[in-house]
Amino acid sequence: MQGSDVRWDDLPAFLAVARAGTLAAAASRLGVNASTVHRRIAALEEALGTTLFERDPRGYALTGVGEALLPLAEQVEEAVLAAQRGVLGHDRSAVGPVTITLPESLLPIVTPQLVRVRELAPGLRPILRADDRILDLGSDADLALRPSNEPPLTAVGRKVGTIAWCVYGPSTEPDLPWVIYSEGSGPAAASAWRRKHHANVPVLLEVSSVGAMHRVLTCTRALGLLPCYLGDPTPSLERVGSPIPEASADFWLLIHADLKRSARVRAMVDLLLPRLEEMAPLLAGASARPRLP
Repeated sequence: MQGSDVRWDDLPAFLAVARAGTLAAAASRLGVNASTVHRRIAALEEALGTTLFERDPRGYALTGVGEALLPLAEQVEEAVLAAQRGVLGHDRSAVGPVTITLPESLLPIVTPQLVRVRELAPGLRPILRADDRILDLGSDADLALRPSNEPPLTAVGRKVGTIAWCVYGPSTEPDLPWVIYSEGSGPAAASAWRRKHHANVPVLLEVSSVGAMHRVLTCTRALGLLPCYLGDPTPSLERVGSPIPEASADFWLLIHADLKRSARVRAMVDLLLPRLEEMAPLLAGASARPRLP
């Protein structure tokens, strides 16, 4: 191997293709074109004197050498990200972008609070990454708003409250069919509760997200599971029964431990946290027919 010829900036292309499986998907992740990714992979293979991927019409699959390289490349990636977080962590200026990841269903209650933060600190620029997937703190986002009973060990933060879940429908009629979450999507604990207690009820539709469930229930005569912060403020929906204790989840505001000294991230936390704590009754299902701000 010709290790001395390796360009470490080719490793992101290698990692992107290994994770995405195709040049096009890898290029989209990196924000470049597919030919650039192809060129970097070819350069890395030439420098190492070996083949890292098997190519076929379905995409790229790692060879044995590629499999061996993958954990080493991930270590390099983490070292670079840690260095970047360390530099950002010593930022003394409470201005600039702060990337926030959160489930899309939380947008209606979080967005008004971020508008209030901008009014108080115009120099802060929130960037929302609304995604039901769990994105990585430090590499994908500076701050996370996340339902979790087991927050990641690499994160520090504050429990804001508890998110309660309940059955909702257009009325409290007991014989309505159900809308359910597709396998592998939606809230695992709430779905497990439904399978345990309502396994034999007729199913009208399946949906793949909390936001989709909310929209479907507002235009369909059916029952479904929603967090109380979405179901309670919706005039066309009624609670059916009480909140489900085993489906509840803690709600956290989290930052990566390396970013806790960042002035802009710290300022965002200090301004946003008390406003989120004001929403605790809504999150916990304790509000009586609230209306979203």
